[in-house]
Amino acid sequence: MAKVVLLGANGQLGSDIVRIFTNTQHELVALTRDKFDINNVTSLDNLANIDYIINCIAYTNVDGAENNYTLANQINAAFTYDLSRYCNSNNIVLIHISTDYVFAGDKDRLLQESDNVLPVNNYGLTKLNGEILVSNYHDKYFIFRVASLYGVAGASGKGGNFVNTMLRLANTRDSFGVIADQYSHPTHSLDVARCLLYFIDKQITDYGLYHCVGYDSCSWYEFAKEILLQSGLDKNKIQPLDFNEYKFIAKRPQYTKLSTSKLDKYFILNGYKQALIEYFRIE
Repeated sequence: MAKVVLLGANGQLGSDIVRIFTNTQHELVALTRDKFDINNVTSLDNLANIDYIINCIAYTNVDGAENNYTLANQINAAFTYDLSRYCNSNNIVLIHISTDYVFAGDKDRLLQESDNVLPVNNYGLTKLNGEILVSNYHDKYFIFRVASLYGVAGASGKGGNFVNTMLRLANTRDSFGVIADQYSHPTHSLDVARCLLYFIDKQITDYGLYHCVGYDSCSWYEFAKEILLQSGLDKNKIQPLDFNEYKFIAKRPQYTKLSTSKLDKYFILNGYKQALIEYFRIE
């Protein structure tokens, strides 16, 4: 049995981690943002004999980070620095959640963990800063890059998740557009939670950086059509939009197709169609 402290327990991924760890052999201490001060990491001293800390605390508002870099960097990097040093000093394995947005997204091929990173927005830059700090100040860490997460809890920093947005638009509009040439890995946060549990269950010590996403990629247009198809709604309401013509507040990477060959040795996440079936079953 391991003692696991979860930071950010009421977020989209955090909520599913709580769900997955329920009724396991592990002791999970789930701390929400209002119960944990990121400016006082040493308050964790009150929790004795911690084996793992899972950090799901993040500033995830991609557009908001363009005008709030200092705040985003404080949460995504400065706090991560303090947490990494704390874990290193106390021999605690740190599991840190990062993002596909560390990539420039200008290469239409599978990206390896070792590929060059070059964020195109402030959010990605602050998350990359966090990755660097974890790897520089701790030895026993896992950094899991996730992508396009959706879960029952939604994403508070983004006003919900993509699935719910598509359903709302399909139920209120005759037609709407979705970008057809931007590719990612829509990933059910419940699958990520299962992966983390597996690493803890098996006491894996192959520390480092992993791409933790659904095994297949698709365009947002393809994903949106699958959402409506599985919901019994008219998928023909969706019109394809061109990535280069869409007006983003913060620039986005166009291609974040991630290789999962490193993670696949231990755990394989569901593809986006199968994961969506489960999401609708438990929603």
